[in-house]
Amino acid sequence: VNQLADKIKKACKVLKINVSICSIDNPRVEQENHYYNPMRTGLLDLGLEPNYLTDEVLIDMLTAIMKHKERIDKNIIFKGVKWK
Repeated sequence: VNQLADKIKKACKVLKINVSICSIDNPRVEQENHYYNPMRTGLLDLGLEPNYLTDEVLIDMLTAIMKHKERIDKNIIFKGVKWK
């Protein structure tokens, strides 16, 4: 999650969007730095062609989001979970 946040922050900087990353308590029971490496060979065997979150893809996504930002209803965005 931290790697994804850093990639998004980097893309936002290119678009001159000011963002900050805020840490929240980890709701999971795993350690904070738990390494997750899912195996996805089954989907590849079925013909999946992965789309990677490159800087260009993130910039395109953020550009589309910013174009329609007034349509975002912040009240329906999930605000948290506690799994402990």
